[in-house]
Amino acid sequence: MRPATPDYREALVSGERPLSLNPLVGAADPAVHDVGELLYRRLLTLNDQAVPSADLGSGFSISQDGLSYHVPLMAGQQWSNGNPITAADVLATVTWLQSRGFGDPATASPWLDVHARRDGNGITFDLAGPRASFPAQLTQLPVLPLGSLTGKAVQALRSTSATPMPSSGPFRVVSNTATAITLSPNPHGASAVHLNQVEIDLYASFAEAAASFRAGRVDGIVATDPVQRSQLLAAGGMPHDISTFRFVDLLFNQRGPVLGDSAVRQAIAASIDRAQLVSGPLRGAAAPQVGPLPAGIAWALPQQAVPTPDRTLTGATLDAAGWKTAADGVRAHGGTRLQLRLAVADVVPLPALAAVIATQLRTVAMDVTVTTMPAAALRQLLVSGANFDLALADWENGPDPDVSSYWRSTAVPPAGFNVSGGIADPFLDQALDRLATLTTASARMAAAATVSSQLADDLPAVFLETPRVSLVLHPGITAVVPPVGDSSARFAHIAGWHRG
Repeated sequence: MRPATPDYREALVSGERPLSLNPLVGAADPAVHDVGELLYRRLLTLNDQAVPSADLGSGFSISQDGLSYHVPLMAGQQWSNGNPITAADVLATVTWLQSRGFGDPATASPWLDVHARRDGNGITFDLAGPRASFPAQLTQLPVLPLGSLTGKAVQALRSTSATPMPSSGPFRVVSNTATAITLSPNPHGASAVHLNQVEIDLYASFAEAAASFRAGRVDGIVATDPVQRSQLLAAGGMPHDISTFRFVDLLFNQRGPVLGDSAVRQAIAASIDRAQLVSGPLRGAAAPQVGPLPAGIAWALPQQAVPTPDRTLTGATLDAAGWKTAADGVRAHGGTRLQLRLAVADVVPLPALAAVIATQLRTVAMDVTVTTMPAAALRQLLVSGANFDLALADWENGPDPDVSSYWRSTAVPPAGFNVSGGIADPFLDQALDRLATLTTASARMAAAATVSSQLADDLPAVFLETPRVSLVLHPGITAVVPPVGDSSARFAHIAGWHRG
């Protein structure tokens, strides 16, 4: 018998059937991650400025040497079955992550050098070295009800991931089928929920989910790119935009004679019209970005105005550096033409973005050819450091402002993602080290500003935009959605949603 009509029904795209209800099993699937937000809390959560804040834990304190983080547990919290949420659940979750049988190296990796121990009224985490990003790391770990499970039951968690466990979030699972997940309010949740029933309908593709939205069979759907967002708005949807922790940049390969010339890099940077990119190929589904920090990390962003392109200055800069416009309309220096190959992944909206960038650069007499390839091929191209001049790439930074894995001089593949081939800058490295290890907000904000300034001087890349995801709703659902986060952040305030 079909349940009563839910107060809210959302379309969710996933190839997994039935969907994993354990957010640590299939964590790479955004659908699993998003549903996990409805079911499980964390020791800390991100607030609307992306600052790690109280959740199951009341906050955190840091030892003087920066190697230990203590998180007191709030008293009186319960799982949906009425059992208490305890330190044993936290320890068991971390222990499972660190076990050989966990089976997801990418998710486990940041936890392998962490020692968790019960300490008074909470948990203390001992780290191998200073890591200012650790509070943000805690916001990414859902605490599961594992404290009372036997070793055999823990080993079976992967095979039983579609079976509901007690939850700590605003909802609990009523049923999980190949087509839908039905949720009802958690009777022991932290806040009263206004929606009496939520149904997550599963679709194999965005096209199928969008058709259901247009037909009015679902109330909401997430758009993850500008084309999807435009389609849903055309169907009468209202967008709730979230600035993510991703960034898109135009990378320079400085190993060659053209982009090894800082004047050429400066000229390219001065020619980019971010406003045109956001209003054009990005269709408003992005925030312009100037420095290395994504707009989603709102609390740490340095104050940086979005520059207006100055093509007169660009021309003067290139002329002064010896790059003169030749008879064919393309600049050249000696026998070298200002001819550039721009590589881009075939992922919407990046090819359209690359085409507009190429047009912008042609207005200052640069000859730019765009080559589109699969994302995996682009990654291999960047790692190899050859056969490209420019590359347009979309990176996932995560919720912490530590960007050292992208820009530290030692962060070359496979140790990191510094693929520009530029010379080492010890001043930039020092600023990155401060950003990665200092623990007060003020010190980290100052370090972030210095990093931004140093990268603007070195210019290994032009930072273009922070992608946004959008929860698009039909009229009739009143929802508050945080301005920053990943796609799961749309559910951060779902306890206050209501129909009408």
